[in-house]
Amino acid sequence: MTAPKLAVVIVNYNGWPDVVGLVAGLAEAPEVQDGRCEVLVVDNASDGPVPPEFAQGWPGVRLLCRPDNGGFAAGVNAGWRATTAPWLLLLNPDVVAGPDFLSRVLARLERLEHRPEGPPAVVGFGLRNADGTRQASVGAEPSLWRSLREPFIPRSRRKYQPGWRTRPGPVPWVTGACALVDGRLLEALGGMDEDFFLYYEEVALCRSAWDQGRRVEYDPSVEVIHLRPLQSRAIAPKLRVITRHSKLLYFRKHLPAWQFEGMTWLVALEARLRSLVARLRGRSEERSAWQTVGRLARAMRRGDPIRGRAVLAWAEAAVRLDAGSTPTGKLRAWARLRPRGRAPSSLRGGGEG
Repeated sequence: MTAPKLAVVIVNYNGWPDVVGLVAGLAEAPEVQDGRCEVLVVDNASDGPVPPEFAQGWPGVRLLCRPDNGGFAAGVNAGWRATTAPWLLLLNPDVVAGPDFLSRVLARLERLEHRPEGPPAVVGFGLRNADGTRQASVGAEPSLWRSLREPFIPRSRRKYQPGWRTRPGPVPWVTGACALVDGRLLEALGGMDEDFFLYYEEVALCRSAWDQGRRVEYDPSVEVIHLRPLQSRAIAPKLRVITRHSKLLYFRKHLPAWQFEGMTWLVALEARLRSLVARLRGRSEERSAWQTVGRLARAMRRGDPIRGRAVLAWAEAAVRLDAGSTPTGKLRAWARLRPRGRAPSSLRGGGEG
């Protein structure tokens, strides 16, 4: 059997039904059966047992069980380090791929590698909603100015470019729900940035690719169905904390200091206003989450290095504040501390949504 050309990496957390359905279809592909592709499922310490389908085994499919959940980037890095394939294909568990999907990916990869200028470092493929409509998957470069306009942009387009502006070819960044990544980029960077627990890690990866002199491209000639994108579902209050942390972290790492400073003030102001609205509406958990977001923004402005799994402690603090299980003064002091140690088990993220 030949060495694999492509490793499909699926990062899972408590999404076994989706994973089993996706992997069962991929395992039937000739490209997996003849060894040109392999499938790596990285489980981020999901609750409950591994499905029996994995115990029985699929040829060309491997399961990697992490001892804890370090987030999406950590899961991708675990898959990358476990394969010898030069290319990775990142797939969310909640995607539906057609029977010829892998053959189309390999054919596209063959053409990319024969370009005179060399292949791009990252290629984002097309996404469709369950009803067949096109799903946004290409984003504009984040900036303080764009963030100031976001309250006036429909939620479905706040992070992504509208479809009419999206054309095949070079783009600032693509979503990690279905993306082809050159292993040489990961080698140069030391892997995806695990300081991002969930969300914005693919934005950071694409920014780093451009900084390395490589290209990021959008290619809708290959498509999958993405069932549950973040922009189309309700956001749990604890997830508010994680998404705002990731955005602030991106600004701190990849944009000028004045933009990061401005973003911390903007997020803190947003948190104050939204917590007031939540209070008026009687939504105590949402109010607690926004109060935690405000503290998080102020802590990051002070220079607190809140990274990776540490943000889970902040997100869990929002729930504890709402539950009132700990004296308010002590909890507020605890929430201001730099979180350390094992993250609370009640909130563990999985793949990119």
